[in-house]
This record gives sequence, C-alpha cells and structure tokens, in this order.
Amino acid sequence: MSGAGDSRRAGATFDRSVVLSQLLFGAVLVTAVFTLLLFSPVALTKPIAIVAVALVFTATGVAIIVPWHRFPRALVMALPIVDILAIGLIRIAEPAAGVGLLWFFPTIWLASYFGLTGAIIAVATSSALVWISELVSERAFTAVSVPSVVLLPIVLSFIATSTVLSSRRAGAQRVLLRTQAKQLERALRRANKQEERLAEVLNAVDFGVVRLDRDGRGGVMNTAYAKLYGLDVADPDAARDGVAFAADRATPLSRAELPFNRAAAGQEFDDEVTWIPGEGSELRAVSVTARRLYDEDGGLEGGVIVARDITEERNAVRARDDLVASVSHELRTPMTSVLGYIDLSLDAEGLPPNVTRNLEIMQRNGDRMLELIASILQSAKHAEAPVPLALAPVDLHDVLRDAVEAAQARADERDIRLTITTSEPAVVRADGFRLRQVVDNLVSNAVKYNRQGGEVMVGATVDEGMAWVVVRDTGIGIPEAELPKVFERFFRSGGVRQGTVHGSGLGLGIARELVERHGGEIHIDSEEGSGTTVIVTLPVAGPEDA
Repeated sequence: MSGAGDSRRAGATFDRSVVLSQLLFGAVLVTAVFTLLLFSPVALTKPIAIVAVALVFTATGVAIIVPWHRFPRALVMALPIVDILAIGLIRIAEPAAGVGLLWFFPTIWLASYFGLTGAIIAVATSSALVWISELVSERAFTAVSVPSVVLLPIVLSFIATSTVLSSRRAGAQRVLLRTQAKQLERALRRANKQEERLAEVLNAVDFGVVRLDRDGRGGVMNTAYAKLYGLDVADPDAARDGVAFAADRATPLSRAELPFNRAAAGQEFDDEVTWIPGEGSELRAVSVTARRLYDEDGGLEGGVIVARDITEERNAVRARDDLVASVSHELRTPMTSVLGYIDLSLDAEGLPPNVTRNLEIMQRNGDRMLELIASILQSAKHAEAPVPLALAPVDLHDVLRDAVEAAQARADERDIRLTITTSEPAVVRADGFRLRQVVDNLVSNAVKYNRQGGEVMVGATVDEGMAWVVVRDTGIGIPEAELPKVFERFFRSGGVRQGTVHGSGLGLGIARELVERHGGEIHIDSEEGSGTTVIVTLPVAGPEDA
C-alpha cells in the first residue's frame, strides 16, 4: 500500500512538472507575441506565424490534458521539440524579431529532463532552424548576422551543457537526500523500537524509574513508580507534589525536600529513605537514589530517579532485631545464674588449685559472655548505626593470653599446641572488648580448622606507630580460588562444608569490620594443605576519626 501511494505521488509530481514547464513557455511566447504586435503587427499576420502560435497553444492544451506518467517518459520530448519548431516558424516569418532567444526555454527543458541526449537534440534542432530561417529569408551573411547565426547556437550549446551538469548535480543531490531520508527513517524506526523496548523493560521491573530532562521536568515514568506514588504514568511531572515523611516517620518533608524535586534541582543522593502514605493509615518506606546524566560533551542531559519499596525489608530487620534482643535477654538470666554459682564455688574452702584455676577461667569467660549479650542488645537498639568504640590503652599481649586461655580446652581435646610467641608489651589505643572478639575469632578458626596434633602460634608486636597481631596454624588451609571470598558473610569453604566442622561463616567478616573500624587492615595468606597465616595491622594511636 505504501509503495502504491508513493508511485501515485511521484506520477502526480511528474505531470505537474510537465504542465508547469509548458505553461511557462506559453506565457513567455504570449509575452513575445504581444510585444511583436506593438512593433511589427504585419509579422504575425503571416500564415506561418499563426501556425506557430497555434502549435504552442495546442501543445499547452495537450500538456494539461495528457496523464504523462502513464506513457513512456520519452514521449514528453515531443512538447519542447514542438516549442522549438514554433520558435523557428516565427523566426522564419520575422527574422529580425529576435525570437531566437526563446529557444533557451525548450533547450533548458530538454537538457534537464533528458540529459545529454536532450541537450544534443535541442541544440541541433535550434541550430538547424537558425540556418533554415537564414536561407529562407535569403539575407546576406554580414557582421550583423553573427550574433543570431553563429553566437546563438554557441550560447545554446553552453546553456544546454550547463543545464545537463546542473541537472546531474541536482539528481545526485536528490539521490543523496533520498538516501539520507531513508537512513533517517530507518534510524527513527529503530529509535522508536528501542524506546518501546525500553518502556517494556522499565515496566517489567518492580522498582520505580523516572527519567528527567535537562530542565528538570519528568520525561518518562514507568508503571512501578506511578503505582508506588499513586500517579498517572502519562504525567511524570505530577511527582513534584505529594506527601512524604523523613526517615523518622514523623517529620513531614517540604515540597523542596521531596526526592523528586531534589533530583530535578540537580542533586545526587543514594538510598534516601522516606515514608509515604500507603493503603489506609499505613506508611510505606521508600529508598530513593538520584543520578545526573551527561551527554557526550559533558553537558547536563537530565537525570534519573530510582525508587524502591523497602517496607518489607524494614519490617524484616525490625523483626530480626526484636528476635535478637529477645533471645539475648533470655540468655542473660541463665548466664547470670551460672556466674553466681561459680562465685559460690570459688568462695568454698579447700578447693584444689587446678579446680580454682578452671573456675576462674569459667568466670572470666562467663563475664565475657554477659558483655557479648549486652553488646548484642545494644546493637539491636542501634541497628541503623554501629555501636561506638570504647577506646583506651590496651595491651595486645593480655588480649592474646586471654584468647588462648579460652581456646585451650578445645585445643587440648584435639592435641593441638597453642603457643604465644611474644612476651613484650604491645600497647595500642583501641577497644579491648572488640579486639578480643577479633582475636577470639582468629584463634578459634585456627584451632577448629587445624589437624589432629597440629600447632597454633600467636604473637603481637609494635614498631614505628603500627601494631601487628599474627595468628599462624598448621591446618587444612584455604584454596587460592576461595581466598577473595573468605570475608564475605556466611561464606564457608567447599571442603569445610563437606566435613564435620560446623560454623556460620560470620567470624572473619565480623573480624574485618572491627579491624577496619580501628583504622587497621586484616590480611590472610594461606596454602591448601599447608596452613594459614592471618596478619592484623593496627595504628598504635587508634583510629583517626575517633
């Protein structure tokens, strides 16, 4: 259907072009005839001149009536040839009238429509009629005859040549324009398809997306965003207005503080949590991220807003914290009772020294367990931020001694030798309770993943403002491919998962977090089957932001 329509339009354009060309020549001829009537009325009374005028009017009528696009294109050549012949007849009737200049029009027509062939026909026909008119008039060839007899064919030749060249350039430009138009049309179709696919993709995701233009107005909004905020997807700019509360769920946000308006003003932010009205009186938690977009020249192109409903996540975190707090609270009561009985046992007289020593170790670890429970309770109350560090001078040698003492019983069960390789003081400014957590995790892992009858060596030293804690074992080691993952929470090595050693995969992750909060680093060097070495470095002066 599209091809047929294009053909009809092209045919109508060709017919109109033929009619306009012939009408133009007819108008010029009428003007010339009226001019001759003013200066030489007798010339147009000759039969040959009357025939010439009749030929032109007949050709004009035929040009208007005939649907030229239905016939071979070469048939159109008859019209300008008839015009050339009519000019020749008028020139024969009145050689001195100067009508030969009218040959310019049919010559241009033939040269532009039919190229070099049309140009040759126009020049040859016109030149022949020039000489015929001269012979018929029997005028002597003099210097006065040169412009009309010699120069006129030459000028017609140059005009025809120029027209052919111009026509070819115009044709090439038309071809180029058509090619460019087709390419633009294809590019437009591709762009439309990509836009449709992008819309389909955006509408398929479950988080809200809004595209902002360079003026900060909403350009594109997906259905998830519209549904989240109760908007019309066809009106993205409506997101400028609305009701939202800050992260405390109580402070209402002003219009300028709404995430959409902040992003429209050019701000960038990550995971800004706001609360918006949901169904009924319920509030929904929304995490919003905004980014500015730039074009290839670095100019601001607009922005994008991503909004995600995190209400269920918040509820899950709250339920988890409530569970942890409840469990920790329930653990405190029996642990307090255990410590009470340990105190009573220590007060008894006549206890053997080894029993007293064991009870004291139990008491210290019980006290530490109570501190851990208190820390968990405090973390549950401050889930949004980590518990601050209680910084004070801490001797790393004392921390290592207590950790080794706590792990000694388990090491003895597997005949593993625990050794502290250093004895000099190594004092740093740190949270002793948190450092004990780190060392406990490292020593516990060294014992847990060691071989029967293996060895664990622990040491600490200070030099040039830095402290080092080293825990080395002769255990099963860690495969090289798994080393980058050992600090990920809940990660456990494939070999360990298939064995009988139990664990949560949280120890090293917690240890690294605590070390980094102290401004230090933790590094693991291990070879499968040959053991593992863990090195912790800490600034002696404590963390810089403390």
